Amino acid sequence: MTIAANQLQRLISRLTIAAFVGASSLNTVLADPVVTSLAELRVNFAKQLFQLAASSGSVHDDFPQALLRAVVVLRVHLSDENRWVAEVIRENPNQPELTLKALASVKALPVPQNMSEEMVDELRDRGFMEVWLFQTDGRFTLKTLAKPQRGS
Repeated sequence: MTIAANQLQRLISRLTIAAFVGASSLNTVLADPVVTSLAELRVNFAKQLFQLAASSGSVHDDFPQALLRAVVVLRVHLSDENRWVAEVIRENPNQPELTLKALASVKALPVPQNMSEEMVDELRDRGFMEVWLFQTDGRFTLKTLAKPQRGS
């Protein structure tokens, strides 16, 4: 068999298993490979958060403004229950609603999947930093995904 035929056969097998186990299990059967690097995890986290927040119009994909409304820095890590949690490192004390918006966006994320045991341990122990860049209209982007900032 050719490589393409082998890959097709594996896909058919996975779909058959998924149909047998149930439709709700399809995402885990066809899941992405296990994440082993922190850089890859940060990008996946940012993309997932961006997609979730896009439905409410809370995010933007523009070049960030030269003068931002606020910058919120959170340390994101995993709880013992494998839920995303965040602690505030830097916020704008004059605009606490933006800090709450950043915290809520982390809390709304589903339980992370497809991580190696070493990655889970690192996320529980140290986590990672992420930066929310807020425009004047209250929409944000994450520094991990942000385009270069516009000039003044």
